Amino acid sequence: MTKTSLLTAAIIISLSSCYYDVESELYQNQVCNTPATIDYATDVAPVIASACGSSGCHATGGTGTGNFETYEGVKAKVDDGSFEDRTFVQKNMPPTPLNTCDLELLQAWVAAGAQP
Repeated sequence: MTKTSLLTAAIIISLSSCYYDVESELYQNQVCNTPATIDYATDVAPVIASACGSSGCHATGGTGTGNFETYEGVKAKVDDGSFEDRTFVQKNMPPTPLNTCDLELLQAWVAAGAQP
């Protein structure tokens, strides 16, 4: 084999080993323990705080529209449809994707009327 052939083979092998994991495909049978009754302060607020407010986005002085430090701030975005659109439809918020169970929890909370 020539050096060119070896180099070409090495490139092909290295490129074929790259892939992108999609969490929902990897963990299709994951069981989430979503509570029957979802409490904002106990269940939802910790997810919102870590995913939406921790990077300085939806917090006081943050760059995101709306303040998610309070129930009222989150509920305003749920009521105008932007929370559901950006989180569940466009899936571009938060910038770091939520895990399957957190998404399921938030979807159940919104579907149940996003109560406090």
